[in-house]
Amino acid sequence: MNFGLLDLPAPVFAAIDGALATVFVPAAVRVMLFGAACGWLSMRLYKRLSNQARLLDVRAEIARTQAALARHDGEFGELNQLVLKNLKLTLRQLGMTLRPALLATLPLPFFMAFLSNAFALAPPDGPVRICAEPPQAAAALHWEPGKPAADSGCWSVALPAAVGDAARMPLAQLPARPQSEFVHKFTWINWLVGNPNDYLPSDAPVDRLTLTLAARELLPFGPVALRGWEPLFFLSMLVVSLWLRWRWRVV
Repeated sequence: MNFGLLDLPAPVFAAIDGALATVFVPAAVRVMLFGAACGWLSMRLYKRLSNQARLLDVRAEIARTQAALARHDGEFGELNQLVLKNLKLTLRQLGMTLRPALLATLPLPFFMAFLSNAFALAPPDGPVRICAEPPQAAAALHWEPGKPAADSGCWSVALPAAVGDAARMPLAQLPARPQSEFVHKFTWINWLVGNPNDYLPSDAPVDRLTLTLAARELLPFGPVALRGWEPLFFLSMLVVSLWLRWRWRVV
């Protein structure tokens, strides 16, 4: 496993996921539990970082101002003052909630990095088509076990497999169950998000290997676009966040 900054909690998440899997909790339910945990943590952070007492005062003042606007039947100048006061209070409330709301989203990319690796791709049920970039460099590759026939810069490879250059110097090791569709050279973005497969050496004859893998479906029904981990995760996170906002009376 090649870790980036967002992958730091991945061993803890993997241990939790593995423990749930051993007691036969379905993958879809596990993803929803992670979504619920992310929603709880985000709301906890927002409540902790925002000044709820002051926000309640501002909201009450906004309600009084709006009630005065609804009852107003006087001079136009007074109406302007009420409109401006309502606008200032609304902007003040927005300013007070914006920073804690942004900080409350910090757990999200950590959860997404783990779930994308763990649940995005289905395990291959046969040889995997792997294409090299640039395609003309594919002839310089050597695969173990066996050497499949090249086809326009692509290979059909049974995983796990090792790939080397023409001199059979190792370039990368592909696992039996890849967690990413790519094997590439290390770039700056990998300091944030690591590639769970291997990296190619900087002097490798190819820049990237692209694996043709099917998306994993966690639900056996519904539109194909809604069967992956993303809809389940975000729906669970949203429901828990809204429920906690009501339960905790968060402004």
